[in-house]
Amino acid sequence: MMRLLLDTCIVYDWLMGEIADRQCVERVQAEGAIVSSVSVWEMALPSAHIAEEIEAQGFQWLNITPYHAQTVLERGVYHKNPFDRC
Repeated sequence: MMRLLLDTCIVYDWLMGEIADRQCVERVQAEGAIVSSVSVWEMALPSAHIAEEIEAQGFQWLNITPYHAQTVLERGVYHKNPFDRC
């Protein structure tokens, strides 16, 4: 089964109950989804329990290793947010 990697914007909208696209919701529910721990870092929610809120939705975590992070140095700087790179 293929799982979807959710972008921080989608995770945020999901937690806020603001995803109006029913097909999107059904696809995530059917295929499952993973969320990067970077999404927790990126979100500025007034919640000390954002990780628990994400897990409560049934999402799994994308495991990022130091080797993944190290590849950032090999990429050029496109803008100030290091997590929004192509």
